[in-house]
Amino acid sequence: MSKSISRKGQHKSERLEFPLAVNSGHNGKDIVESIEALTSKLTKQELALVERKIKAMGMEEELKRLRPLSGLYRVIKAMTTERRLESLLEVITKETQSILNCDRCSVFILDKQKAELWTQVAQGINKQKQIRVSLSASSVASQCARTAKQINIADAYRNKHFDPAFDKLTGYRTDSILCVPMLNRHADVIGVFQALNKANGQFTESDEEWLLALTTVAAGLIEQAQAYLEIEHFVDRTLETLAQTIDKRDPLTAGHSVRVTNYSLLLGNSLDIPEIDLPVLRYAAMMHDYGKIGVPEAILWKNDRLTAAEFARVQEHARYTYDLLSNLPFKGKLASVPFVASCHHEKIDGSGYYRNLKGDEIPYLARIIAVADVFDALTSERHYRNRMPIDKVAEIMMAGKGNHFEPKYVDCFFKLPSSQVLAVMESERGQAIPYQIKQFESVNLKRLVELVMGAKPKKREEGLSQIFEAIYNAGLPPNYQSLD
Repeated sequence: MSKSISRKGQHKSERLEFPLAVNSGHNGKDIVESIEALTSKLTKQELALVERKIKAMGMEEELKRLRPLSGLYRVIKAMTTERRLESLLEVITKETQSILNCDRCSVFILDKQKAELWTQVAQGINKQKQIRVSLSASSVASQCARTAKQINIADAYRNKHFDPAFDKLTGYRTDSILCVPMLNRHADVIGVFQALNKANGQFTESDEEWLLALTTVAAGLIEQAQAYLEIEHFVDRTLETLAQTIDKRDPLTAGHSVRVTNYSLLLGNSLDIPEIDLPVLRYAAMMHDYGKIGVPEAILWKNDRLTAAEFARVQEHARYTYDLLSNLPFKGKLASVPFVASCHHEKIDGSGYYRNLKGDEIPYLARIIAVADVFDALTSERHYRNRMPIDKVAEIMMAGKGNHFEPKYVDCFFKLPSSQVLAVMESERGQAIPYQIKQFESVNLKRLVELVMGAKPKKREEGLSQIFEAIYNAGLPPNYQSLD
């Protein structure tokens, strides 16, 4: 009979089979031969197991050796595919954490004007919060930025430069610290990369070398992003100035383009539109009325209803907007700005102008701007009327669902927090935003309209309608009647 045995630690598929001579009728010679065969087989299999173990250990050592290289590869790959600075830095901090085998990593950016460091990325910290540290503070990060020298601390609580205040605030325990300055092309400090709590000991010289290499990459990315932001800010200010030159032809429409832009961005963010489309929405909303430069001031400033002929002249501004913006070098993802901006008067039912587009033929960003544009026009002063009562505004906007506006965009707009809408709305008057607006944070625009129309207030809604009316109607004569 043939039986099998398995040695502890061996895989089931590696069982050793041999004939047992006990009670089988075989003589002593057979038993000896069987035992010798078993011994030989055991030796071979044990040697094979040892060889595999050695190979596995070797592979593990090789993997440890290659892990930093693979991490650097992932960082370089991210650089070629990811354009957002924060996302790139998140990749770098994650890979650094793995390479250095540490608990947390943070990237501090130097704000020269404020003379302080702030966290662009900080693992373990809520993204909505920032750590800000004065450059003159006694913290390790501040010292690293001031001296432009790396700092390697084995025991944070025994170092005179360590400030335990943040540990006390968060409940985190800092043990070891490796802090490396990030330098730009001119060898100026632009930030600090900090790693905390090396597993099983202090950060090594090898860790320092890797972090120096990675901070060189990070510094280049930050410098590049800051240069891009400066250019973007210049473009923003230039386009905003151009838009305001149109608005300021008429004092009553001053600020219209900025408010429409802010309303559009509020609505776009609420709709969770792709981030790549936000710059298009911003620039198109900002420049949507640029074509009014071609409309006579006598028509724009008229203190009465426009005639059919005059209104036809006003309608031409959408075409002018497209023609003028097409002369600007909008490239890449911004190439659609002229078309989107010129479509803000198109209507869902096809009755808009100037192309008479219908439904989905209208760019969805232009449909967002259309809601923002009409809402601002109704809630702003005009030559022939003052602000329209908010309940009448809501009535007109709701009546436009499905014919003028994209229905879900109107619904989403009226779900915006009233405090955000009022902050944009009150910027029309060129004065400080009333402090009472903060009280409207928990009430959306739809609910505010309901309260103004007489709905019974719930808890914490008492008095909101009266406060709103006082803000909204400030400066109006007592007997004011709106011109519908």
